[in-house]
Amino acid sequence: MPIFQPIILTTLTITTLIFLSSTHLVLMWVALELSTLVVLPLIANKSHPRSIEASTKYFLTQATASALIIFSWTLNYITTGSGQIAEMTNQTLTTITTLALLIKIGLVPFHFWVPETIQGMTPTASIFLLTWQKLGPLVMLYLMSPLINFGVLSAVSILSATVAGWLGLNQTQIRKLVAFSSIAQMAWTLVIIKYAPSLTILAFYLYSITISTTLLTLEKLSTTSINNLLLSFQKAPITSLLLMISLLSLSGLPPLAGFLPKWLTIDQLVAEEAIWVAFTMLMASLLSLIFYLRLWYNSASTLPPNTTNTQRLWRKPVQQTNLTINSLAMAAPTLILAATMMKAITKQEAY
Repeated sequence: MPIFQPIILTTLTITTLIFLSSTHLVLMWVALELSTLVVLPLIANKSHPRSIEASTKYFLTQATASALIIFSWTLNYITTGSGQIAEMTNQTLTTITTLALLIKIGLVPFHFWVPETIQGMTPTASIFLLTWQKLGPLVMLYLMSPLINFGVLSAVSILSATVAGWLGLNQTQIRKLVAFSSIAQMAWTLVIIKYAPSLTILAFYLYSITISTTLLTLEKLSTTSINNLLLSFQKAPITSLLLMISLLSLSGLPPLAGFLPKWLTIDQLVAEEAIWVAFTMLMASLLSLIFYLRLWYNSASTLPPNTTNTQRLWRKPVQQTNLTINSLAMAAPTLILAATMMKAITKQEAY
């Protein structure tokens, strides 16, 4: 696998540059297909049935979304004669394209592939799928933001935040919990893209930093279930502390960085008179808050003389925490200082 890592990174970089520099439908579709194919080796990197199953589910889902995208774009070219993404004037075709991109991102009701795929991947490979892989569809939705039907997008976002919260309540596998967390976070990221696209970029940036920190710390602790977290603070206190900060940031509690995009999103939705959307998203986020706090409690608040339900493990030599983990974890909370400036920018865009 190390032989193919430079090829994978180079291909991902090229597709990202295409997304950031092109507005033509065909070029962006080709970049989508390249980014889809290049992630498959990351998923099926082991000859394990779970990895093979995850890669198959991922490929079939992404292929279905790609077929819908090329279908809607072909009809758009026939009717308008233009291949620019900003010139999709047909509302039906725009909605089909939006739903196809939401399938690629993994929002409800197209979320079924995300937890199963993440369960079959390593935490490091999951970072690419949950952050970098979502950049392409997000850029395309950014370019289409003036044409998107807010009713469809808000309904999908509310369903995603609610369903992800409910499914995460009874989940004990940490990788699936991270997948449900990603679904809920992307719902908050996309619900405001029509009215404040710059706020969507900020939310995705903070989400990428925080979810990367969480996955890196989980890989450092070598934990796969909630029960394994019960003794993590004794084995690696600094890494467990960084995990606790990341989880609280993902939950959106102040003064951590995860609070900033949620605060600005609610403020913008209220300004656009979408009060019921803001209220429903807030209520749905309480469900996610419960399993975030449960993870936080198990990782840092079950120290002796508290009793645990897990078998006590032998203490292993504690490794030094990676500098990358420290940098990401410390960068996330300090970004809350940009709140006032971003709020002013968002209000200026609204006017």
